[in-house]
Amino acid sequence: MNLIFERVLSNEDVKISEVYEIIKNSGENMFLNQGLIHWRTPYPIESIKKDCTEREVFLIKDLDKNKYVHTFQLKFTYFTSLHILFNKENTKIIVANINKFATIPQLTGRGIGKQSMNFIENYCRSKDVSKLCLDVYEKSEHAIRFYRNRGFRIIGKRPTKYFKVYFMEKQL
Repeated sequence: MNLIFERVLSNEDVKISEVYEIIKNSGENMFLNQGLIHWRTPYPIESIKKDCTEREVFLIKDLDKNKYVHTFQLKFTYFTSLHILFNKENTKIIVANINKFATIPQLTGRGIGKQSMNFIENYCRSKDVSKLCLDVYEKSEHAIRFYRNRGFRIIGKRPTKYFKVYFMEKQL
């Protein structure tokens, strides 16, 4: 599959609609097949527009079919670490959170997620990101397996109204 990764800006209404459709269809699929109740209602398109200003939203197109097939968001957090005890300069630490990682349901299992994770890791390394983080619902066993196979590990969990969320991370 020949994929291209496009950044979505807050004024690109057509692309925002594509992101909305992918998240909506993926969410409906997770609600019906995994019982993830929070996907009963689609993620609002207004929130996607806001995300485009606060995060980096990407839309992935299959060039062979000329169709958008996947989306994800990256939120970068910058930390400064003081090393006074060791007489070292301040160290800048950048962490990237991955959100709304979604593929249209008809194309899951075809390597789109793997190619997207490769893109994310390379993109984040070029921005000097030291760690990738994400959260995943305990009932998303396939997603947990996918992330573990990519080198992520569970570092914690917290309950939500209906189930637990696992926090996962990977050092770059």
